[in-house]
Amino acid sequence: MPVTLQDIAAELNISAMTVSRALRGVSRVSPQMHQRVRDTAMRMGYQTSRGVLVPLTARGTTGHSLKLLMPTVVHRLGVDGGSWYLDQLTAVMRDRLELSNGVLIEQHFPDLKSLKREIKKGRFHGIVLLQPQPEAWIEELKKLTNVVYAVEFDHHRGVDCVYSNEHRSAVMVLEHLLDHGHKNIAWFGVLDRNASFHAIGQMPEKPTVADIQSVTVHGARHGAWANLAYCQWDGPSYPLILVQRDWQEKSLEDVVNEGLDRMLALPKIPTAVVCSCDPVAIMLAEILKQRGMSVPGDMSLVTYGGADEARRMTPALTSVQMPMQTLGKLIPELVERKLADPQAASVSVQIEATLWQGASVAHRSA
Repeated sequence: MPVTLQDIAAELNISAMTVSRALRGVSRVSPQMHQRVRDTAMRMGYQTSRGVLVPLTARGTTGHSLKLLMPTVVHRLGVDGGSWYLDQLTAVMRDRLELSNGVLIEQHFPDLKSLKREIKKGRFHGIVLLQPQPEAWIEELKKLTNVVYAVEFDHHRGVDCVYSNEHRSAVMVLEHLLDHGHKNIAWFGVLDRNASFHAIGQMPEKPTVADIQSVTVHGARHGAWANLAYCQWDGPSYPLILVQRDWQEKSLEDVVNEGLDRMLALPKIPTAVVCSCDPVAIMLAEILKQRGMSVPGDMSLVTYGGADEARRMTPALTSVQMPMQTLGKLIPELVERKLADPQAASVSVQIEATLWQGASVAHRSA
């Protein structure tokens, strides 16, 4: 008789539901219980619909429970291109993996060929991507291991993705500004090209739709803003300012100056501006000061990210805090889920962010 979930549950004196969740890797089962269930299932000869349960122990003699690779390809993440995000995420993931003797390896590769070679050599259970990569690259990587995107450019089919819920974040920010009496609100983002965080500078000769979308890493954020700016029935219109930046031709200061000029030329000058990321918000605060304007006296600011530099500013910037703790814990679980059931549907998990209230949003009288 085939071994059932009930058989494993009886052996461990737990519920069949707990066994199912542990084997699928989709619930908050402790790492210790997760490993106990898997060990028992393998010992009893439990089989999934595709055959013998896939073990979470890397082949070879390392003894690691889960082995993940977080690569950067061609370009490293720079100071204004994701290094803070990378540091926060890797710290949480390491803590999560250490609970079950897992390992996370960060490594830079000059090209796709060297990355593929390392995946085959290292026998990784999965890779975690933080850079926009061509869809053709993703298709090749999917053949070698499980792929998880840990950023918001969630455009590629057949891979898992985990990030914050952009629509909920946008609503949270707008409600905060409305509660403070702001009516003239602008959203300010940058469309990047040749950025330091891109794996490639130029588009493939025949780019796919996913390739085009993923170049602008904040595209999902801009889309959530656009919904609030333009798509509400009989609602107010909040200007969406998007400035194109080729990193080989324009500095961040050039781009922010251009964006500010466009805001100041609006029929109703914004009393509050929401910036897509910390570097943009920090630069905007500096330029406003250079022009004799103050934050939040003349213009309130809200940013996304909440890096230390943004929180140490005077005034400290109110910021949407990415749910780093939850993201870091979920990524290994997504890989474990695919290992337990390779035919499991690819999922896009969105986590709620929080708002850290600094001193950059002023109250406006009605």
